[in-house]
Amino acid sequence: MQGFTVFIICCSLLFVTHGQHPRPCAAPPLFEGRLVTIDPSKHFEFIAAFSYDAFEERERLVGEVITGPNQTIIVGTILLYKQHALYNIFYHNKTCSKSPLSAPFRRVEVPHDAHFNGQFVIGSSSAPGEGLLANSWSGEVKEQGARYHLTTTEIGCLPINVLYHTNETGWIVTSYYDIIDGIKDPNVFVPPEFCK
Repeated sequence: MQGFTVFIICCSLLFVTHGQHPRPCAAPPLFEGRLVTIDPSKHFEFIAAFSYDAFEERERLVGEVITGPNQTIIVGTILLYKQHALYNIFYHNKTCSKSPLSAPFRRVEVPHDAHFNGQFVIGSSSAPGEGLLANSWSGEVKEQGARYHLTTTEIGCLPINVLYHTNETGWIVTSYYDIIDGIKDPNVFVPPEFCK
């Protein structure tokens, strides 16, 4: 009887500790904010505002592309996955190109097969409000021959950092900040008049 009691206690502890392990998650279906993407292999930096809509499967980015000293242009991209359309918008000369979009829509999420690396605080845990609890994940996208490391908030599963590597590109780093839930203006997904 004592052995059975020990077994029950061990099983209970296993369930408690297993329940505390972070699980893959998905970000909210609607959010927007800012991002910075750096691709060292192409000497490329992109600082942009973005909007993300998982319901309608669409994304929008508008920002500065920096390709060298004094080489900056303002560009926009609207990806409409359900319509299979991609718009590249060049605001400096008010031109626009539309091309087919064959890539599938990918939710902002931690993939179900991602490996949990650990949990940590960004900032300080000395006082309430001084830090942000984050989770670190890694994995592979085998069909693309890629590896990734990503960091998300523990609460809300919002992206903080994504490092993505292929043999062709090397490491590409994207950092997210100033994220808010929802989309202030749904018209950001409508191409500007000069695109028509």
